[in-house]
Amino acid sequence: MSRGWGWLAAFVVLASVTTACQEELTAPAVCPELCPGGNARVFDTVLTPLPGADSSYTGYVPRHRAGSMLVSNGLPAGDARAVYRFQARRDSAPVGDSARPYVVDSAQISLNLIRRDTLLDGLNLYLYRIDPATADSEATFASITSQFVPGALIDSIHVPDTLNSGLVRTVLRGADVAKVALPVEGDGVLAIGVAMSAPEPSGARLGALLAQSGATFISYVTVDTPDTGTIRNQTLSAQTTFNTYVLAAPQRPDPNLLTVGGEPSSRALLRFDVPPPIEDSGTIVRATLELIPAAPVIGLRTDPPLLEARSLFADLGAKSPVVTTDPRFIISDTISVGGADTVRLDVTAIVQLWQAVDERPEAIFLSLLPEAASFSRPVFGSTRSATPGPARLRITYLKPFSFETP
Repeated sequence: MSRGWGWLAAFVVLASVTTACQEELTAPAVCPELCPGGNARVFDTVLTPLPGADSSYTGYVPRHRAGSMLVSNGLPAGDARAVYRFQARRDSAPVGDSARPYVVDSAQISLNLIRRDTLLDGLNLYLYRIDPATADSEATFASITSQFVPGALIDSIHVPDTLNSGLVRTVLRGADVAKVALPVEGDGVLAIGVAMSAPEPSGARLGALLAQSGATFISYVTVDTPDTGTIRNQTLSAQTTFNTYVLAAPQRPDPNLLTVGGEPSSRALLRFDVPPPIEDSGTIVRATLELIPAAPVIGLRTDPPLLEARSLFADLGAKSPVVTTDPRFIISDTISVGGADTVRLDVTAIVQLWQAVDERPEAIFLSLLPEAASFSRPVFGSTRSATPGPARLRITYLKPFSFETP
């Protein structure tokens, strides 16, 4: 009997403990030692680059390696002329297993229009024959345009007002073929310079060798074959082997400012130091890079450039390796031409990366796209310039909750 009562007492105690645990688990707000107190606190801080540690570096992409060639007339960004040198044209044409002499019946020169001012009609391109020896990386505006004389004019090409991009061409027939005549014996090379005109100052970008969109020179020939007579409609095609463009007044970067773009292209490196309280325990909500132009951004109004910010793998100055494949850490946005408003880039992902990976430098590399192929060349303030002032990194972050003690 006593053993039975003992078993019943043990069962009642166990049930009571179980019931109490269940009520404790479902009771709301009875564990203050586990719950944060107060509300989330949001803060803003503004950082400037480390003094003297924001710099521009020049010499990355030369104009003859750009993805497009510039041509303009009276544009505030500068007068530009494009230059193309073609493959040598053979002195014979293949017929079967032999090479035969030929006579040029007609010729065609094609240019690839990449971008133009779509708000302006009446664009014309002018093709001049120039000395192939002057079509090199050392070409200057004076050395090329001095050859733009009436006797060297090959032809003009009117660009249809409805054509924003695509191929434009000229076909030379009859006596005009002599304008692109090459030596009968030995391989001949044709080089051309390209100028433009429009009712107002304007510019255009033409295709380039690097982008496989350079100019093309095609000769339509008649081949003399003694056994069967003549063969017409044979073609000899010569592609661009070298291209560049020349500027009337090349600009030089100011060492006290931050320059991006231009030719050869400039890039800017900005180094920051995020305060330990944010870096160690803050939750970064947003980070915005703000750049103040030193002057209104000039360029082609319908072809705004793209400002690009990248994170670094290591800080090696001008040769710092940057992210190339992960789009999260490559931030870009267009810059309006003609304005001097503050330029803003959302670099939240880059700043969060600094916080997550200690080895990543707290720095940002800036470049301008298309590199070495834009009429724009933004210049921003730096820590070395009182006007317009240095860049700013505006960080919005949360402070950690304060946990209550039992």
